[in-house]
Formats: sequence, structure tokens, C-alpha cells
Amino acid sequence: MTMLKIEPVSWQDDAEILTAIRHRVFVDEQHVPIELEIDEHDPQAQHWLASLGDTAVGTVRLLSDGHIGRMAVLADYRGKHIGQDMLDTVIASAKAQQFPLLRLAAQQHAIGFYRKAGFKIYGEPFMDAGIPHVSMELRLDTAAKSPPEHQDFSALALDICQQARRQVRIFSLSLNEAIYSEDALSVALSALARRHRNSEVRLLICDDRPLREVRHPLVELSRRLSAVDIRLARVELQQELREYFLVGDNGHFAAYTRHGQSGLRSGVDKRAAAREYIEQFDRIWQVSRPSPWLKRLY
Repeated sequence: MTMLKIEPVSWQDDAEILTAIRHRVFVDEQHVPIELEIDEHDPQAQHWLASLGDTAVGTVRLLSDGHIGRMAVLADYRGKHIGQDMLDTVIASAKAQQFPLLRLAAQQHAIGFYRKAGFKIYGEPFMDAGIPHVSMELRLDTAAKSPPEHQDFSALALDICQQARRQVRIFSLSLNEAIYSEDALSVALSALARRHRNSEVRLLICDDRPLREVRHPLVELSRRLSAVDIRLARVELQQELREYFLVGDNGHFAAYTRHGQSGLRSGVDKRAAAREYIEQFDRIWQVSRPSPWLKRLY
């Protein structure tokens, strides 16, 4: 069975394939004027491309003001939850980037689709390119929805890194700044990485886009020290890991659930539980890849 892959792409590199999908859906099927389909926002927008094997089947974009748009899935591939997976990917990325609110203009036939994701209608219906639309929004309230135990998790993470002997594994959406940007944590991981020739710090993330334009301390550390490695988890395998977590090699771990951002779990010298996290992590790690955007500096 061919697995669905949803990846962030750039307009500069992938405009041709993104335009081809959108042209078939909006211009050919829905008769949107071609001069309205491509606009001045595309070069600055964040774009995602959905593929089945080598076939590109869908796309969506996110603007800097939180507007989701140009959601398109080719006709032959509808009814396979591709649109839902793309929307989930954009929402997860927006949360990681601390967007407080997402908005979109939904064609009336798609209102139910967006309602299932939590979007609510506001304002009056309107026409766009001759098609009835409604405005919808989703309040992310990222500060409230981020782990209520953030302070506790940060303290646990620091303690684990300070006590680890040679290995630490971190699985995170995008190295959440509230947890992984603390100076003390970077110092602890730097010391661990330099401690022994077999020391290693593995950073496994789901989305590298929020890290491309910022100087995240752990990304900088991975560029300087060969013992610190960062990889992107394959999209189709990310859901196998149901929690974000940090685990050391001494039976210490801390974790919280990925969806809903709650349910802090931790353990000290609980080797069986820690081993489960390590085995899950290593299985995904082996088939993950480095991010071309976060590559080492030589």
C-alpha cells in the first residue's frame, strides 16, 4: 500500500507542481479565473505538498497572518482523507509557530469538513470567483493549549539531560521553544555530547519549518558538534509516536501527549518504560532523514 507523504515545500523550488495541482482543481474544475488563482502571497507563504508514492496529489498553503488557503486535492484522490491529513499538518505547524488564530474562506460545500477540525463560521456568506463562501476561524490559544505542565516538563528535561551518562533522545514537533530553548538545557546537552567519544544526542522532529529562520540553540549545537544529530521523521510514521518525549540512558524519561498537549508522564530509574520509548524512537530514527535546511556547517 502506497503511503501518503505530506511535506513542507517552497514556492521558489516547487511552484510548478503546486501550480499544476491548483490549476486542475480551481481553474479546470471550478472555473476560477487563472489571474485570481496565483497571487502575490504565494512567494512568501508556507506550502505543503501531499504525495502518494511519486504522484503529487494535493497542496495547501498558510499565510503569515494565519490564513489557510489553496487547499486542493486532485479529483481521483478525494475521499481518502488526504485533505484532512493536510489540514491536520497545517494546524500542528501553526501551533508550533504560536499562531493564536487560523482563518480561511470555505466553499459552502466544505463547511462540514472544516467544522470537524474545530473551525467556526463568522460573518456573512460572500461570493469569491463566482463561488459561495463563508469565513471560518479556529482559535488555537497556543499558550493555553501547550502543556499545562511546561514548567514541570522543562525542569524534568533539564534533570534528565544533566544526569544522562552518554545518550539522550528527544522527540518533538519543532523543538518547542518553551522547553528546548533554555540556556541550561543547551549547556547540559553540550557537556553530554563532549563527555565521551560514544556520547550522542538525537533530536527527532516532525516539522523543520519553524526552525528555518530562527537561531534555535539546539539546532546551533547540532551544527557545531557531530555528537548532536537532528533528523526529520517521515510523515507517514510520525503518528506511531503518540507522545512527545525526552528519554535518557539511565531509565529517566518525561513525556506528554501530542494531541491536546496534556497528560505529563515521567519516570526515574524506570528502565522498562524508558526502553519502550527508546525502541519506538530508534525505529523511526533509522528511516528518518536530515533536514536540508538545518544541515551542519562545515
